[in-house]
Amino acid sequence: MSVLVIGRRERHRIDEMKKRASRRPIPLEIIRKGSADPTPTLMLKDRKPGFERPPSEHMMLGSYRVAFSFEHQLFGLCRHLSVSAPKAGTAPPPVIVEMIAKEFGFREFPPSLGRVWLEEFDPGHMAINVVELVGLTVEQGNA
Repeated sequence: MSVLVIGRRERHRIDEMKKRASRRPIPLEIIRKGSADPTPTLMLKDRKPGFERPPSEHMMLGSYRVAFSFEHQLFGLCRHLSVSAPKAGTAPPPVIVEMIAKEFGFREFPPSLGRVWLEEFDPGHMAINVVELVGLTVEQGNA
């Protein structure tokens, strides 16, 4: 059985994670290297050869592993949350991901300006990923 723990200490750590991630958003060039066609489920075998996941902030909230980053996408700056359950072959329930997403500042779940997908990050280990648009990108010369 998995347990979610979010108290004062965890909220403080989440705030610190968000601050660190905001100081070093993942560049668009790195996101493009790993981009795959949007699918409801992304398996390891479907990744581009040689792709390594970009660095992100990590923490445990009870027995759930959480990764968080800001990243530049073609359409703008996004927040990216990944939540995984401890047992191989399982994924966290959407209600757990929604609760965690709210703690990380997501406006809605699922996001209307973003997407949600299931991703295999290690053999047999799945995470629910959520990306939400934070701000639009303004290209130089078009402002």
